[in-house]
Amino acid sequence: MKTLGTEYGIQITRPWNAAMYEHNESVSVMMKEAIFVALNRAYIDDNEDDLDLIAKLLCGYGFAGSVSNDVIYEDACRQLVMIQNWNLHHNVWPDLVKAGLVQDLPVKFVGYQN
Repeated sequence: MKTLGTEYGIQITRPWNAAMYEHNESVSVMMKEAIFVALNRAYIDDNEDDLDLIAKLLCGYGFAGSVSNDVIYEDACRQLVMIQNWNLHHNVWPDLVKAGLVQDLPVKFVGYQN
């Protein structure tokens, strides 16, 4: 096992250790909860711009103008449940923070930077 450093008091290793997986799972839960709140807010407020942005980030594709908000919301919710942590870390979370749709967290995933 190769040790690469320490983040948030967790020893970063290759291959990953149990503490790394546990930490990342807790960060994933926090991120998904925040995204779900933002997704619900956009859907309930009928904010098509925010709904489209969140859905596009989660799904990896956009929706044509004839697709209803209900379909977009349902698809985004399905993708949120299945999204992988590396995708949250690299693609989804940073853009949602930048757009002001979620508040950044004081902790991040570990092991993806090395």
